[in-house]
Amino acid sequence: MDSTAVPAIPAARVPVLDLPATTADTLVDALRRNSCVFLTGLDEFSTGGSFGADLTAMLEASQEFFALEPEQKTPVRWPGTGEWAGWQPLYEGGPDALLLERYELALPDPAAYADDAGWAASFPLWPKRPARLTASWTAYYRTARALTNRLVEMIGEALGLPVADLPAWTTRQHSNLCVNHYLAQPEAPAPGQTRQRPHADIGGLTLLWADGRSGLEAALGADGAWVPVDFPPGAILLQAGDLLHLWTRGQIPKNLHRVVNPPRTPGAAQTDRYSVVFFHHPDLDTWVAPALPASPERTAAGSPTEDSDCAVEGRSATEGPGVGARDHVLARQRAAYTLP
Repeated sequence: MDSTAVPAIPAARVPVLDLPATTADTLVDALRRNSCVFLTGLDEFSTGGSFGADLTAMLEASQEFFALEPEQKTPVRWPGTGEWAGWQPLYEGGPDALLLERYELALPDPAAYADDAGWAASFPLWPKRPARLTASWTAYYRTARALTNRLVEMIGEALGLPVADLPAWTTRQHSNLCVNHYLAQPEAPAPGQTRQRPHADIGGLTLLWADGRSGLEAALGADGAWVPVDFPPGAILLQAGDLLHLWTRGQIPKNLHRVVNPPRTPGAAQTDRYSVVFFHHPDLDTWVAPALPASPERTAAGSPTEDSDCAVEGRSATEGPGVGARDHVLARQRAAYTLP
């Protein structure tokens, strides 16, 4: 399918699940059908007791950072090698550049550190301003990390994935937290310029929050038509990525999505748009391959799809089609953005 040629259709309803009342089977069924679901009821994952407060604090600090002049952000700019991290002005680079900037980081397992100050110090590209950014980002990172741990456990339970696989996707996860600042467009973009091209995310799960401004679209339904995604109040969008699709033997489809330019309505102001994204990845030293079913009962309940013929009795998880997580993440990142 040429993903750029599919016209958008009116907004369809993405399922909304209240996580405390949701079973593992219900979650996986919704992901199988839609590749993305909205989640609510997430306060239990916040050490402060409010998922929304954690998110708001880090978003406000991020907006302060993006309001700085470019030369003030340059000291924490991504150097162009290794994983994406720090400030990334994607709007640079000519007519093919994406119309956004972002700030991004990855942190290790907090259990290895005596306190949050030591944990945060493991990341080298914190900006000096605003001063509150470090604390707000580490708090939300901890919250999102706890949530993805729970979600992976639920997916593993429903699909009968090997228990031995889970630590690489939970306690040893290697995940990126990112805030995207999509620039206002007072002048019409050049032909072909957009906010984000069609793609599926690199890793396992994505937790996405976006402000109330339109732009996010997902390819949903049997025909893969582009559907505007409207966020219910207080909800986070859970999306499935490349590596989860592979690990689950293709049973959970990856979510194809894009961010389109805002409509140009006469008399209407062009505004900035923000999104907060937690990109959950497994341990980068993990070999990701279609997992063998844990039991015959689960195999019957969730048989492999036609593109996952490597889930065969007697075959180890490291044989057949698979990919090193680090190689996959870095290759996808290099293909999507390098320094101009």
